[in-house]
Amino acid sequence: MSTIYLCIVIFLLCLAVFDLFVGVSNDAVNFLQSAIGAKVAKFRTVLIIASCGVVLGAIMSSGMMDIARHGIMSPDHFTFEEVMTLFLHL
Repeated sequence: MSTIYLCIVIFLLCLAVFDLFVGVSNDAVNFLQSAIGAKVAKFRTVLIIASCGVVLGAIMSSGMMDIARHGIMSPDHFTFEEVMTLFLHL
């Protein structure tokens, strides 16, 4: 039975890495699209400003991370099997 939980954890880890990659890419594109479309600065300057924006967004998101860690679910009320099932289905 522990092999299936290991597979679930590896699958969830792969999903988390992919989601992080897509989320950061989306943030970078949101920073870039209007500046590049309007041609307000050189491409390199826009990339530097966008990267600073993504880094600042990641640094200042502690409030959202606190909600994600404490506000959604309290895992101490569930068994390990129930938590793994919830994480896999959500």
